[in-house]
Amino acid sequence: MSDYKNQSLTEHEVFGLSAQYNLADGHSYISAKTHFSSVLPELPDLWSSAVETPIPQMEMAFKDIFADYFALPGLKNHKHFSVCPTASNSIDIVGAWARSKQLKIGLVEPTFDNLAQLLRRREVELQAVPENVFSDLGLLERLIQDKKLDALFMVNPNNPTGFVIDAVMMRNIVELCHRLNIILILDTSFRFCHKTAIDEYALLVEKGASFIILEDTGKQWPTLDAKASLLSYSKNLAQEIRAIYEEIYLCCSNFVLRVIIAFIEATLKRGGLSYVHSIVTQNAEIVRSQLAGTRVSVDSPHSYSGMTVMWLNIKRTGLSDLELTDYLATYDVAVLPGRYFYWDSHEVAGHDRIRIALLKPDGQFKFSLSRLRQALLELESAKDYNNCVEKISE
Repeated sequence: MSDYKNQSLTEHEVFGLSAQYNLADGHSYISAKTHFSSVLPELPDLWSSAVETPIPQMEMAFKDIFADYFALPGLKNHKHFSVCPTASNSIDIVGAWARSKQLKIGLVEPTFDNLAQLLRRREVELQAVPENVFSDLGLLERLIQDKKLDALFMVNPNNPTGFVIDAVMMRNIVELCHRLNIILILDTSFRFCHKTAIDEYALLVEKGASFIILEDTGKQWPTLDAKASLLSYSKNLAQEIRAIYEEIYLCCSNFVLRVIIAFIEATLKRGGLSYVHSIVTQNAEIVRSQLAGTRVSVDSPHSYSGMTVMWLNIKRTGLSDLELTDYLATYDVAVLPGRYFYWDSHEVAGHDRIRIALLKPDGQFKFSLSRLRQALLELESAKDYNNCVEKISE
């Protein structure tokens, strides 16, 4: 497997698409038949509804039910938004806009590497902001001023660590950004993993701050990657960002939006977020059970989120993240190496972590964890480290 060293997280996810035991990408693949069975027979009617409903009306219906589902009155009352096919598309638009304004952006570290990749491809100047800085308002203010930042790009909850900025700290950060004239950019793709609700839209609009928020449906609902990313922005940024959006997209698929609305409605009938949290909790317990007695453990320092991805500590295996990733690939198990999450300092950070995802097909998930356990136990029973290295390089 040496051919996929020095690659990105996305390239490891692509490998996972062909792996029998795929724990790599964080998209939702839980069974729609099991959890949202009422939606599938409705697909012909949903198609008809999509044909008959004007696109602006469907976009507004999507935004409003999304806001209701997450208890976000600030979003429901907000009028400045666009709908992109994926969160990556939203990030790319943010990058194009930031480059046109020649902004220097402070990006949280660690986080998923394609945020930095997309922004750098747009030639946006980036500065790493360590995750812990967002917990210390004084430290954050000094960093903003020392680095001469124009914008802060936060991921909340953060992927892969589960780090959460709560409502109190978010209000403080919003006030700080407003006072310093800093644009706040939020990636809330894992919003559904919050244990307590937070309405960033209300905080930002109330303060009159400049902001961009991007959402993602693909992490929660198993729509076979037919997803949507809500891209919202403050009134003062709306004209510029919308112009870039319209250069690339006419609209998102009306049918996709109608299907997602149906999935949200079906989730609400099952209990809403609490139902999804119960699935995550059950699968997280399966992980802990299967890792028991191995040299890999769950690294969960942040208790304010129930993430659908898990950050695993692999120090005791004696292998690096890339070595263990390659070893597991020989068992057809796909995971993500930790170093690539540290987009600015991967040469020294994240080498002792891997990440796995929880919302996989229900039956397959259990088999994948069983296979992961088998590989880890056989690693421990190897006669010596050289045997492991030999197997990795085969």
